[in-house]
Amino acid sequence: MQTEEAAVLKCFVIMGFGEKTDPATGRLLNLDATYHNIIKPAAQAAGYSCVRADEVLHSGVIDIPMYEMLLDADLVVADVSTSNLNAMFELGVRYALKPRSTIVMAESKFVNPFDTNHIIIRRYNHLGPEIGYTEVMKVRQDLTLLMNEIKKSIKPDSPVYSLLSYLRPPARKTKHTSPPAMDIERATAQDETYAALWQEAMAARAAGDFVKEKATLLGVYESQAVKSGDDENAVRPRVIRELAFATYKIGDEELEASPSAAAAAYEEAISYLQILEPNQTTDPETLGLWSGVHKRRSALPGRAADARLADLDTAIYAAERGFLIRQDYYTGINLAYLFDVRASISSGEYKIADRVFANRVRRRVVDAAEKALNSLPEQFEQTEDRGTKVMTLYWPQATLAEALIGLDDPRGEKELEKAKQMASATWMVDTTLRQIEDLKKLREA
Repeated sequence: MQTEEAAVLKCFVIMGFGEKTDPATGRLLNLDATYHNIIKPAAQAAGYSCVRADEVLHSGVIDIPMYEMLLDADLVVADVSTSNLNAMFELGVRYALKPRSTIVMAESKFVNPFDTNHIIIRRYNHLGPEIGYTEVMKVRQDLTLLMNEIKKSIKPDSPVYSLLSYLRPPARKTKHTSPPAMDIERATAQDETYAALWQEAMAARAAGDFVKEKATLLGVYESQAVKSGDDENAVRPRVIRELAFATYKIGDEELEASPSAAAAAYEEAISYLQILEPNQTTDPETLGLWSGVHKRRSALPGRAADARLADLDTAIYAAERGFLIRQDYYTGINLAYLFDVRASISSGEYKIADRVFANRVRRRVVDAAEKALNSLPEQFEQTEDRGTKVMTLYWPQATLAEALIGLDDPRGEKELEKAKQMASATWMVDTTLRQIEDLKKLREA
């Protein structure tokens, strides 16, 4: 039972959100799994209300409530996994503002920058798309205990105040100097609104209801844009990406019955992504969506040959950039497939070049998939959840099979049979078999 005093304690979490690529290892980590399964439940169990920056439905510049939270929060938890620059910056601000009550954590393969070697970073094992149940419960319990200990501690954990002991933390002159309605109490209340909308959108996606998902995300998108003076650039990139994804998935559903409706949906998705400047961005998620929607538009029935080729050029360029950043099997196998699609409508040296590029990429995909398959069993020692193991192992195994089949390597069919044994749902195998069948047809063209 929480006491009244404990219930008003505020915890602010600084970290990346969604799926992010770790630049040191090339792994794709679901940071939402860390927040929702470990950090937030641990904070609530220790008597803190908990909010993450992306959950705040702010009006105006996000910097204002962020700095307020970094100053006023009773506790800050910083997860610096994937070397997230925003999280690093915000951690530095917190260390400058507060002598104590800051926890730093990261997944086990995080590589410390040199200047952080003296900072205690609490580690946990992350499988990539998920975190094993056993690991979640262990880390959550340890984190709750640590949070409770911090309440009683007066020892500085900020390296600024530890090394420069003569410093005194900043304080407000009067309580009236705080900007009205911008404090952490309001942010925590807004957390409930934003989190509820986001969960509603993700539940709709899980149910395959992309129309509902889009409607929910569109409400968030329009709210952020209007409250920021109609500045679309103020809308969080994650909202724009997910809105674009839902929109072009609606296009996929419309494709068979109404190609014109599908074309309109793809155009709308492209218009959203253009806000994120896809020709300049280095964000792998944005590049993946930009590539995917142009790939889909290129396949529209009746698409003019020059327009189709232009779409494929755009899709390939975006996928190449994404693969250069991630070096992952998923982006790589899609890039190889795109080269084969373009080769199927080309001739002469252009056709030959794309076939060569496709096979070169597939060889790198084989290496990436085998590396993933070799490293995952070691990480699985941290989880007893068979569902997590199967879902995580299936896709690198299936991708390995597809890459080998594309290379006419006789091992491909054997690896495909292994993948079938790993699948936990028939749609997984159906997706793989359909992709391989399409690939074979392209290679014959």
